[in-house]
Amino acid sequence: MVYKLGILSDTNDVSIPLQLLLESNGHTRKENVSLFEYLPVHKNKTNSYRYYEIDNIPILEVNCLCRVTPEDNTIEDFIEDSKKLKEKDNIIIDLRNNNGGSIINMEKWYEGFTGTKLRKDIIESGLYTNTSISLSKDKFESKENEPDDVKDKCLEKISSYEDEKYYPGWSPIEYEDFRPVENKANIFILVDKNTSSAAEFFTYYLKKLDNVTIVGTNTNGCMLTGNCNSTYLPNSNIPINISHKIYLNKDFTNIDGLGLSPDLWIKPEQSLDRIVKYIDNNM
Repeated sequence: MVYKLGILSDTNDVSIPLQLLLESNGHTRKENVSLFEYLPVHKNKTNSYRYYEIDNIPILEVNCLCRVTPEDNTIEDFIEDSKKLKEKDNIIIDLRNNNGGSIINMEKWYEGFTGTKLRKDIIESGLYTNTSISLSKDKFESKENEPDDVKDKCLEKISSYEDEKYYPGWSPIEYEDFRPVENKANIFILVDKNTSSAAEFFTYYLKKLDNVTIVGTNTNGCMLTGNCNSTYLPNSNIPINISHKIYLNKDFTNIDGLGLSPDLWIKPEQSLDRIVKYIDNNM
């Protein structure tokens, strides 16, 4: 069981000290913790992507790495815009409050921007069983953010795993050696504690390029598993999420719950304004 401690306050203090008294089976323990100010960056996610400029600086506001609604085609704009950004001096990619989406869309953006297919150096494998395939089918059949033709293709792909030699079981491990490519643009990636999953993978691989700076606070730390499916326990009806993909660095380090650390620590709600001013004054 995990408790997220917090308090509503209008103080301007940087942090609020809190003393905890833990008691269990006659044992007591005192712990001192500090609560730091957190102002979440809320976005109205009517579209997965929006492009705009401030002082001629391209701003890529990426709310989600998949469609938000069946009518939302802005994720295609996101991929197409990648080809137009190569010659820009400065680019800001806003991934604050981005909970993830499809890694495929991230790969397409990377290929459009660099002109090179992304060679993923993270170990990847999937567990394909009657249960995982059934859950995946239920997930796509009930999806409200994808048109029917996309659902049909996904369901066809999911069904094809039943014909693989490794079914039922884990798929073969896949990974490659990342191949560095040249990047001359100064890229600033804005992140916060809600930057999760595919958005973290996007940050992880862009950071491997030259001239890329992560700005904000630690990301969510949600990169160990993927392809999350939801269901309910039969008796209690408690909702649960079950993933059937696993991702690990080649050195087997696990950053779940830790996230990716920023290069510049800035309160997320201030990061866009601060970076625009930095670019205007220094570049």
